[in-house]
Amino acid sequence: MSITSGEMDSTENRIYRKSLDLLTEHVRKVQDAVVALVNSFDSYADGNTDSLRANYAKISEFEEEADVYKISLIDQLTKAAPGLLYREDFLKLVVKVDEVAELAQSISRLLMRLSEQKWIPASSISEGIKALAGEVFTTYEKLREAILALAMNPHNTIKLVGAVHACEAKVDQLYQELDIKALVEVKQVERLLVIRDLLGMLEHMTDVMEDASDDARVLALHRVA
Repeated sequence: MSITSGEMDSTENRIYRKSLDLLTEHVRKVQDAVVALVNSFDSYADGNTDSLRANYAKISEFEEEADVYKISLIDQLTKAAPGLLYREDFLKLVVKVDEVAELAQSISRLLMRLSEQKWIPASSISEGIKALAGEVFTTYEKLREAILALAMNPHNTIKLVGAVHACEAKVDQLYQELDIKALVEVKQVERLLVIRDLLGMLEHMTDVMEDASDDARVLALHRVA
């Protein structure tokens, strides 16, 4: 018995919707990890190592829960939808978003280690890092909105991708300013290197978000073309 084009379109739409549902849950779990990371910077500035350990445990849990949704999505696309038109775009997007959670976990672990060693930068640097982390979160919020819009209004996804790019540019500017500030103010070379690593990881996180937003735009274009 042959499958009609209408039945094929119905199957593709069903798989597309189910894939979006899994992607949405994955995005929300990653958001939980990013929120916990941003909260960690207050604990880091205060030298509260116990709070940092607790946040690291939370972020690790959120990252593992996000992995469950990522694996489910990959499994569905690999087994049930090998011919789905948007398969590779879904895979690229979920892998990029998942990288955000992995970076959150790595940064959280670094903050915990620095706090254990009492390597807390001066308030001028600490406040700058907290501000940078806040803009990283804003970037993720725009990415989340862009991905959630795929289900209801792909046109809005395309607009929101522009907002993600604008946020990334702001993070890049703050990162450069703070990097120079650290070079001027931090006198101990080993601490300077670690702080610059921390700043670089935060900036890289928004680069990943920007890449993910481009993948979301590709999916949106498929639906509005």
